[in-house]
Amino acid sequence: MIYPSQFSSDQLLEILTQAKTATAIHSTDEMIIETANDAMIAIWGKDKSVIGKPIEEALPELKGQPFLGMLQSVLHTGQTISGSDTRADLVVNGQLQPFYFDFEYKAITNAEGQVICVLHTAVDVTERYLGRQREMELEAELQAANEELASTNEELAASNEELGASNEELASTIEELTVTNEELAESQAVLQSMNISLAESESRFRNMIAQAPVGICIVRAGDLMIQEVNNAYLELVGRQRADMENRTIWEAMPQAAPVYAPVMNEVINSGIAFHASEHEFTFTRNGQTEQVFVNFVYEPVTYADGVMKAIMVIAFEVTDQVLARRKIEQSENRLNSMVMTAPIGMTVLRGRDLIIEIANDPMYEIWGRTPQQVLGKKLMDVFPEIADQPFPKMLQDVFTTRKRLAIPEMAVKLMTPLGEVNYIIDFAYDPLFDLDGNVEAILTTVTNITDQVNAREELQKARDTLKQAIDSAEMGTWSVQLSTDELTVSEQGRKMHGLTNDAKLTLKESLKLIAPEHLDRVKNAIQMAIETNQSFDVEYIINPADGSKSRWLKSTGKAYYSDDNRPESIAGTMIDITESKAYDQQKDDFISIASHELKTPVTSLKAALQLMDRMKEKEDLSTQIMAKLIEQCNRSMDKISTLIEDLLNLSRMNEGQLKLDKSNFNIADLLANCCNHVRASGKHELITTGDKSLNVFADEHRVDQVIVNMVNNAVKYAPNSKEIVFKIEKKGTAVKISVKDTGPGISPEKLSHLFERYYRTDASGYQNSGLGLGLYISAEIVRKHGGEIGVDSELGKGSTFWFTLPLK
Repeated sequence: MIYPSQFSSDQLLEILTQAKTATAIHSTDEMIIETANDAMIAIWGKDKSVIGKPIEEALPELKGQPFLGMLQSVLHTGQTISGSDTRADLVVNGQLQPFYFDFEYKAITNAEGQVICVLHTAVDVTERYLGRQREMELEAELQAANEELASTNEELAASNEELGASNEELASTIEELTVTNEELAESQAVLQSMNISLAESESRFRNMIAQAPVGICIVRAGDLMIQEVNNAYLELVGRQRADMENRTIWEAMPQAAPVYAPVMNEVINSGIAFHASEHEFTFTRNGQTEQVFVNFVYEPVTYADGVMKAIMVIAFEVTDQVLARRKIEQSENRLNSMVMTAPIGMTVLRGRDLIIEIANDPMYEIWGRTPQQVLGKKLMDVFPEIADQPFPKMLQDVFTTRKRLAIPEMAVKLMTPLGEVNYIIDFAYDPLFDLDGNVEAILTTVTNITDQVNAREELQKARDTLKQAIDSAEMGTWSVQLSTDELTVSEQGRKMHGLTNDAKLTLKESLKLIAPEHLDRVKNAIQMAIETNQSFDVEYIINPADGSKSRWLKSTGKAYYSDDNRPESIAGTMIDITESKAYDQQKDDFISIASHELKTPVTSLKAALQLMDRMKEKEDLSTQIMAKLIEQCNRSMDKISTLIEDLLNLSRMNEGQLKLDKSNFNIADLLANCCNHVRASGKHELITTGDKSLNVFADEHRVDQVIVNMVNNAVKYAPNSKEIVFKIEKKGTAVKISVKDTGPGISPEKLSHLFERYYRTDASGYQNSGLGLGLYISAEIVRKHGGEIGVDSELGKGSTFWFTLPLK
């Protein structure tokens, strides 16, 4: 079971830097020093500025020494290289000095088994090595002294034999013996001095072992009895000194015997050291059982005579380093897993050169590239087209500011095998830090939102189009949340209902504004729409809340349901159809009026024709009677022709076919020759005033039609106005023609409607016939000429109808 890490990568690296064992990590063929703890930097005699440099640049004294080659070999082969008592010449305190190390170069691989760096651990054993050398030299000197003493003793024995054999030579022998005794005394003094030196050497050796920062245990080769053990070793294995003294190594460490006893025996038999890295042990320390990782060496100890006397076990714990490395690997694996399984585009860009280290399938899809085409390459080499885009600078800024950068909806242009593509993306650049807190890479997250943005823009266009259509149609919108009965109405809808912008309203309250005779029909339409999921379309009258005039509204709506098919809301549109209803009523009135207006002259014409038909055979037919009948027929036909002409003109205007036949003519002449039917009646006098010299370029027949309509209105609505005055005025580049009567005038509320289609008005109680088209047609004729038309009136003082025409 793998437990989640409680430490970040930065914390793990900080722990690594505090380990007592000298540790460093190197990468690439130049063996860049990716990191090194304080112990390693102290060994090198340098400071932290060496981190990030190639090892031969950081430690130039290593040039010509074998270490760079060994590191490169581990990087390329993946095989661990280790050594004991290995000499390295280092510059410490400004001087090149020899040092001796137990070291190991171990290849570190990623999840795919590829070597990504070399883990370098080392123990400075210079004092141990020099002590051993001194000890061996002293032992050799002692042995030589012993051999010399033995030889001296043999010579002494020979001298004694010679003394016993020959008393004659006693004197000379005594003399020689005296010399020999002197020499023996000197030899004994030398031997005593050497024994003292040997004792001092042994003491120094024991002190070195006791004070060594790594665990050391000396085991006698013959019987595997423990001869010496230091506190570091006891602390490592969780034992007391009493548990180790006067025991064999395997009695003291029974749990390790099954595996490591054969290994130690092999070292004793072969004389070849055994090195172990990161071996896992179970030790009970401070009353707790712990799983620890240990690097250790079984080093054969050989005396000057070449005989192996002991095995020196050197061990140091690397649990923190192993766990830290595993957590780092676990963190890297999690990062890789996160990148590879993410549903959006993700990639890691290493260093300021932006090397593409890893990317996932969505990223390859955005790039239009395969892993073989991008991995291990510089981003700018793969995508040179982004050089002129803002992304390279943004990436470099992340290295500088050490801060995350995220920007939504950014446009990017890429070249793919299929050609240039333009994306809209959401992206984020997250800095990834090394052990020293420097940005070493950037995690890039990219989401291709091109389709979403395009869809949103299309949706916005549709909404804008819909809103424009609604606004153009002066249409209101509404919606009701059925759970709360809350009603939301657009600004136009509020105007229709006479509501203020801040008024709160429910559907129930809004229904109170509907005219009682329409209320049930509207309620039923809404309820049916909710129950059947069908839309509704209903017309009704409302009495606005502000007390304004009643309105006709046409509302449509549809219910909307939740996922479990429960009605949630109902919404729709509304439009004010008051004018449409009035127009429909006008059309109905017009049809009724037209029928009535046509029926009267047709009936009169039919009666006159029938009478003439009955009288045609009579010989005494009066010419006077026939003349009256013919006059009656002509009046009826004139009336019918006028009505038909108005209808034809209306039809032409509706179809845009009202054409003008323009020519130059004098306005005063036109006024003098028009309206002869009024002049002939003798009831009204037509008077022309103003500038009678003005000419216009217009359709004379249509202008005559306008004047006749205005005069006919004066005759109809001001029958007692004896004088009808024409006035001709020049107004800038136009001419203004007015028709003034002295009748009862027109009320102000009717003035704005006079030129509307089908509008008919009464003045002073007079009832007049007509279709209500004359002034409407007149207005269209004037506008067709580019002129203006209007009326000025005051009750009791008459009315003045006027229009203008361009002079040219």
